[in-house]
Amino acid sequence: MADLLGAAEQLFASSGYETVTMHAIATLAGSSIGSLYQFFPNKESIGSALLNRYTDEIVLLLDQWQLSLPDTAMEFANGLISIVLGYVSKRPACRVLSETPSVVPAGSYGMVRLSAAIQDLLAKYDPEIKRSDLSAIALTTWLIVRATVQGSRMVEKSKSAALRREMQQVLGNYLEERIGRGSTANARTSRQPR
Repeated sequence: MADLLGAAEQLFASSGYETVTMHAIATLAGSSIGSLYQFFPNKESIGSALLNRYTDEIVLLLDQWQLSLPDTAMEFANGLISIVLGYVSKRPACRVLSETPSVVPAGSYGMVRLSAAIQDLLAKYDPEIKRSDLSAIALTTWLIVRATVQGSRMVEKSKSAALRREMQQVLGNYLEERIGRGSTANARTSRQPR
């Protein structure tokens, strides 16, 4: 199965989603089409399996980042966008698949899982914020990050750094407004008994 996913990932990254066929995936993997269909009934299921793997890997990066979370909302925005763009630059099929509606249905595993991971991180900045408010803030944060990833593909390479800075500023300003300018250090201090 790993060979099939690896072949699909390579083809999606190099050729886009729409042009890749199940036959091409099986051929590149050195497998029969019957073996491919045994594991994946259609191309969408292969794309979903890859996106789920990418999601889990990004969540792992965010879990590791939690150990050295930046102090301010603006630094958080800069770091979050940098982590995700860095990951996607190493996994170009991730960008392709995340922009394919048939692979990413509303309420998908990725959106739910990534929003939850971001929510856990944001809770460190304002532990007293209502969970329902934090859920909406986390989802909005993820959608801004996702727009940054998609936008980076749409602009010339020479303009991608400027786009990244602008989107980091947008997200940072939004988070400062919603969770405050307080730092994780201040939140930790306020939780200590007096």
